[in-house]
Amino acid sequence: MNKLLLIAVLITAVLASCKKDTTPKPICKIITMTPSGGGTLTYNFSYNSDGTLSTRSYGTYISTYSYSANTVIATTTNGGVFSSKEIITLNANGLASNVRTEDNVAGTIWANTLFEYSGDELIKSTDTNSAGDPVDISTFTWSGGNLVSITSGSSISTLAYYTDKPAQTGDYFSVIQLTFGYQIYRVKNAIKSSVSGSSTTSFSYNFDTDGKISSVSVTGNSTTTLTYQYQCN
Repeated sequence: MNKLLLIAVLITAVLASCKKDTTPKPICKIITMTPSGGGTLTYNFSYNSDGTLSTRSYGTYISTYSYSANTVIATTTNGGVFSSKEIITLNANGLASNVRTEDNVAGTIWANTLFEYSGDELIKSTDTNSAGDPVDISTFTWSGGNLVSITSGSSISTLAYYTDKPAQTGDYFSVIQLTFGYQIYRVKNAIKSSVSGSSTTSFSYNFDTDGKISSVSVTGNSTTTLTYQYQCN
């Protein structure tokens, strides 16, 4: 074979092998989360066509979400009877800026949390309630895109992260916020540990063959494992 032709063939083969797969990856969302332990109930989640949370259920508790502009209303029933209502206000970045929880239909028994940010980083939360309890303020410190400490009164929690594991669906922060029904933390990496006083909690992750987190084990005085099922489209 002509040398120039051979080189052209080899270049074509190399370029073909290096060509990126342009097929979009499926978007996967958690539809069940089951904690370990006998008799433990499973969390179930359903979603709207735009990917927003539609319902969340846990045992006899069912939360239904409705959306209007920058406001989300989550109404929770227990056995079909009103339990609570959350009025969630979102900022321009889609993070919760205020959450008011009403524990009676009239809305006269309530708790409120105001969230303040620097960009996407939560820096302060302020809790008040209808009982007139003292205002509870927490402050948050960030480094390198990760939340590294939470201070509430005299209590300080210090957080560490897996530098080789990016934040993704199924990491501990993501599933905790999924159960919240709103987002306040956008971290860069998956959380590895949290230390508060003499208490340490560690987090370890298992992955499926597609690279999704299949479960997270949370270890403190004991270990609880949260196992997920996904729906992909």
